[in-house]
Order: sequence, then C-alpha cells, then structure tokens
Amino acid sequence: MATTQVELVTPSGVLYSGQADMVVCRTAGGDIAFLANHMPYVGALEAHPLRIVHPQGDDLGGELRFEVLGGFVQVNEDRVVVLCDGASGPL
Repeated sequence: MATTQVELVTPSGVLYSGQADMVVCRTAGGDIAFLANHMPYVGALEAHPLRIVHPQGDDLGGELRFEVLGGFVQVNEDRVVVLCDGASGPL
C-alpha cells in the first residue's frame, strides 16, 4: 500500500512527522480520511481525536491518536499537513 507524508504541527512545535497509510480527522463537514494520492483539500478541524494509521511492519505498529483542539488540515502533493491550535498525545 502506498503511504503519504504527515506533519502534525502546533504553535509549540512538530508533534509528529512521518509516513502513514491513512490519516483520519474531523472537519466542520464531518469525519474525513486521507490516503496516498488524495486530491488537494483544505478544511477546518474540529476538536476531536486525529488518527494516524501506520504502514504494516512499522516499528510504531498500528496507529497513533492525538487529541486535536481545532485548526486546519491541508492535503497537497501526497502530503497531509495538520496545523492545530493545540494537541496532546499520542494517546
């Protein structure tokens, strides 16, 4: 399965940077999942857990969850960037 680059950034710094099979978050329009080669997208995030699903065989295994406190998500050129007001995790 193809992967996508993910960056989770808060005002205090980068919480996560790496490859993922899928990123799932909640936007103002509802839950959305991003896979590799997703079309360009920009959306406002709601306060809700963000899931980063790792590639099979990754040392991190399974998925990471971060409690995101709002912000924005941008997808462009096989890269998902989450700019959030604040976040805690991984949970």
